[in-house]
Amino acid sequence: MKRGYLLSIFLIASLVVLGCAKKKEEARIIEPEVLPAPTSSAEQIEPITIVPSEGMSVTSPAPVLSEEEQKLSHNKKIQEALKTAGYYQGEIDGKIGSKTKKAIREFQTAKGLKADGKVGPKTWAELEKVLSSQIQTPANKGY
Repeated sequence: MKRGYLLSIFLIASLVVLGCAKKKEEARIIEPEVLPAPTSSAEQIEPITIVPSEGMSVTSPAPVLSEEEQKLSHNKKIQEALKTAGYYQGEIDGKIGSKTKKAIREFQTAKGLKADGKVGPKTWAELEKVLSSQIQTPANKGY
């Protein structure tokens, strides 16, 4: 009985050691293959240049903005739209002060909205219309 017990322990220990050795072998780092440099100009690869077709724009990924930067950017868009619509004459700095709030209320009144000086969904929708018409107008693009 002792022999069977010892044999079982030896067999289990052997399997554990072999299993660990196999894992070590699988984890080894494989070096990348180095290709020889081209020997003639005919073998050299030309870089590919991508030229956007008409109507296609090339953009880089948008940077990740902090919550404060997003709010400042949003506030600047509000001021820009109000300025474009003729309700705001101040600096576009992203700070919603008394001049900006007054402009928001005047804009809201002109659009038939509740003039509370706050940019909610309805006011923002109207401001977006101003911003989008500014982008799409050929006169603003210098044509």
